[in-house]
Amino acid sequence: MNIKGVDIGAGMPKVVVSFSGNSKKMIDEEMEAARRNTSAFDILEIRSDAFDALSREDHVGMVEYITSHMAGYPIIYTYRTLKEGGKGQKTAAEYESLLADVMERCNIDMVDIEFFMYEDIIDNLVARAKSKGIGIILSQHDFQDTPHFDEMMATYRDMLESGGDILKLAYQPGGGRDVLSILSAVHDARQQFDCRVVGIAMGELGKITRVAGGVFGSCLTYGYILHKAAPGQIHAEDLKENLRLFEEGK
Repeated sequence: MNIKGVDIGAGMPKVVVSFSGNSKKMIDEEMEAARRNTSAFDILEIRSDAFDALSREDHVGMVEYITSHMAGYPIIYTYRTLKEGGKGQKTAAEYESLLADVMERCNIDMVDIEFFMYEDIIDNLVARAKSKGIGIILSQHDFQDTPHFDEMMATYRDMLESGGDILKLAYQPGGGRDVLSILSAVHDARQQFDCRVVGIAMGELGKITRVAGGVFGSCLTYGYILHKAAPGQIHAEDLKENLRLFEEGK
């Protein structure tokens, strides 16, 4: 999966940095910081749940502003809902309408779709993304728990069958065994399904999954430039350096 020269799924995991500012001033600061750290990341994620107070037109306008100024990078559009650890409080119908509108009007390369929305919403958004040539990340986040290994494997399989190009699971570990279980699920899904997968254990305990996930098969890892978008995120520059160490150690 090659987007703007970034080969996702080949070599070490690609570093994604999230823009999570809720105003033009904050976005400008994040873009300036990104330009000062161009070697530290590969992909940009717009965390648009930060724009919840904006009107639809202003929301779309903010996305267009970022995509026009950062056009050289692959761009993921993500609206993370409150139930999956974000700030977004839109209803399921509003969520579907927003993502459909952004895919129609904005120059994004990938869209993150929360997999446990209603089935018809998932189907509609996946079909729209495919019709527009937009890459599909199907994701699930749980900030309370880590499911059993077999449940994670079933979710990866269902995501693949639903049309995901990248399958992402992120969970809150209760201990070291949960971290190992997430990494094991990444490894087995990558081998069994021959697909692009991401597995993240959140928080301090899960930091190893962000730096060593590629050894097990993760194709993306998420960091930050100015503001953390999730617990346990590592600054992109440090993340990239750690990834190089793992690559050299192979």
